[in-house]
Amino acid sequence: MQILRQFNGVLLTLAGWAAMVSLAAIAILVPYEAFGRYVIGRMSTWTNEFCQYAVVWATMMGGAVGLKRGMHVGITSLTDSLPPGACRWVQGIGYVCMLIFLGLMTYYGFDQTIMNIHQMSSTVGISMSIPYAALPIGFLIMLLITIEQLVDFLAAGPTGRE
Repeated sequence: MQILRQFNGVLLTLAGWAAMVSLAAIAILVPYEAFGRYVIGRMSTWTNEFCQYAVVWATMMGGAVGLKRGMHVGITSLTDSLPPGACRWVQGIGYVCMLIFLGLMTYYGFDQTIMNIHQMSSTVGISMSIPYAALPIGFLIMLLITIEQLVDFLAAGPTGRE
């Protein structure tokens, strides 16, 4: 379990940096594009497409970091109203559903990435597998985090305490 925690820690550090770099690129390129369009009267052809791809990467990597930090929205009215035993069952079922969803998204995301490896983007000129890769990589990180959280949940025992 310690190996998974360390591996997830490295992945989350890389995901955090990828999200920050993507957001920094957007923060630089959008004003540059607006300046070029409205002040100079000329605009670059590649910045719009590049910013779209950066948003996808920032979203997926930021989503993985947010999942680990518990920043995702959750509706707890059902689990709050249940007795502890039933609450634990519902939470366990929630983890299993998340694992199934994230596993499917990772699998089909890699499938789409491989399928589009030879398609080139229209203005940036890169393989479309690069923007598509954000999805399976982000979902894989989320899958590994959810496995870690499920193991912690199961280790906590029936009372919910470690």
